[in-house]
This record gives sequence, structure tokens and C-alpha cells, in this order.
Amino acid sequence: MAVSGLIRRSFAGLVVGVSVLLSACDPVAFVGNQSMRFIERNLVPPLLKDDDAIMACQSGVALAPLIVATENIGANIDQLATLLYTTAGLCAEITSFDHEMRYLRAAKAGMIEEAQDARTAQKRFAETAARRQLKSYERFERYYEKRYDIKIGDQCTDFYKDFDELVYMLGLLSGLQALLNDIIAGQVVGVPMDVAAKAERAFTCLDNEKWWGVPLGVRAVVWNVLPGADEGKDVWGAFNAAMALGEKSGIRVAHAMYALSAAGKADDERLRDGIKRYANVPAEFKPNPDYKLVDALAGFIVTSLSDRLWTEGTGQRTPPGMLGKFWDETPDQSELAVDIDDLL
Repeated sequence: MAVSGLIRRSFAGLVVGVSVLLSACDPVAFVGNQSMRFIERNLVPPLLKDDDAIMACQSGVALAPLIVATENIGANIDQLATLLYTTAGLCAEITSFDHEMRYLRAAKAGMIEEAQDARTAQKRFAETAARRQLKSYERFERYYEKRYDIKIGDQCTDFYKDFDELVYMLGLLSGLQALLNDIIAGQVVGVPMDVAAKAERAFTCLDNEKWWGVPLGVRAVVWNVLPGADEGKDVWGAFNAAMALGEKSGIRVAHAMYALSAAGKADDERLRDGIKRYANVPAEFKPNPDYKLVDALAGFIVTSLSDRLWTEGTGQRTPPGMLGKFWDETPDQSELAVDIDDLL
């Protein structure tokens, strides 16, 4: 037994030694890379299982600088940085959206200076969101083009593990979000305009059924956005197919894409339909336990779109319990009454 244990320890030492040598004879870089892999395996999954989107965004803001700093010791942090900048961008988006709500209320009340100030603040935080999301996209692009020897949007590959596919998908989504927020900010960041076309092609590399209908849903968004891209395509039929998969899989990102696309087309009927479909899923629907955060992020998008409609129509955000319902469609107006306790 002693000899056997000695052999095992010697073999383990040999493996570590070879690994260090393969890390350019730099034990510090080896430790840094092993730490990143430890985080990917042990800390990221619990984050994805938590449906607290605010905590996720704040974690991204807090951890991104620390993780990025490990590059100084040779650690490869591009995948983790993609995730962290994605969630950090959400925090800036939330603040930007809050200022947009302030703008809508001020404009409705005829408060010109307040409305102007709110619009300026909205653009500033949209710029911050775009910068963070662009960093996420650039990290994703650098990692995959080097790791898999492909050009994003031009070539596909066989991924090594599900985590690689997940980061690939989130990196593409961050690129699209960066483009959208940069437009809101007045294109001061300079997010490349070809990101949308590259993402549309790149999403064909992912299995649509495996990833909850998201690849098809995002491609349908791009078809709606790019001039001529919808030619010969059943855009709204694609959204319906993607949403059906999302409901089956417990992830409603396709619902958010549908609602976003309808909002971009100023299609109020489909926008309301998207919000209702998100809120009124079949009774058997259960969020995917391994990716609750992803479904929660979709919920943030849908709720924001609902809040925008409600604020334009009534001056207030979507009241509690009213997601999927609208002020002008509700027969019982008592549901919209303000509880006096809320004012105390």
C-alpha cells in the first residue's frame, strides 16, 4: 500500500510538473489559469442557478476588475470576462432605463428641464452599458477565434463543452446589446455596425433546440432589423417556434426577443402579445433550474418593455401583479387603484 501511494503521489507530481512546463515554465501563470478553471467549474454554475438578476449584475461590477487583473500574471480570463462584463452591463442598463422612465414621466407632466436632464442621464448610462457589453463581445471574439481557429460569423466549430457554447451565445448577445445601447447613447462608443450581421450568421453554429430557441429567436430579431434580411423569411413564425421551444425548456429569452423586435417595429399589438406570452406561460412551465438567471434576465427585458408602455399610458410603471395586463384592457379599474398604505 505504501509503495502504491508513493507511485500515485509521484505520478501526480509528474502531471503538475508537466503542466507547469506547458505553461511556458511559469508556475504563476499555471496557478492563475487553474484558479480561473476552478471558478468556471464551481462558482459560475451557482450564479446561473440564482434568479436574482440584480445580484448578478452587481457581482459583475465587483468582480470584473479583480478577474481582469489576473491577466497580469498570465491567466486566460477571456471567457470569465465575457460573463462578468455581460452582467456588469446589465447594471448600467438598469440605471439607464430608470432615467428613461423619469424622462417619460417628466415629459408627460410637461416638465421640460427635468425631461432633458433625464434623457441626458439615460444616454450616459447607455454609453456605460455599451462600453461594458462591447468589452464582453471583444473578449468572447478574441477567445473563440484564437482557441478554435475560426472567424466569428464566417465559420463554425465543434465546441469542447457546454460552457463554451453558453459563453459563445452570451458573447453574441452582448454584442447586439452593445450595438443597441450605443445607438441610444448617440453612437459615441463606436460599436461596429456589422455586429448584427455577424451574430446572425454565428448563431447558426448553435443547436436551436438545445439552447431554448434562442439562436432562432435572435436571428429573427436581426432579420427584422437589417434592411432586406427578412426577404423570404417567416420572421414572426420563427419567433413563435422559438417561444414554443423556450416554454418547453424553461427559458423565455425568445419571448424577450419577440417583444424587443415588436417594439423596434413599433408594432404595439405584437409587443403586448410578447409581454402577455411571457407572463402567461402554461401552468406546467417551470424555469430551468440550471439557468434561472438567464430566464430572469429575459424577465428584466420584458418587464422594462411593459413599464415603458404603462408609463407612456398612465405615468406609472407596471403595478404589482399586472405584468401581462394593460390599463386600457382591464375591465376592473379597481386593480389599478393605489393602496393608501403605499403612500405612508
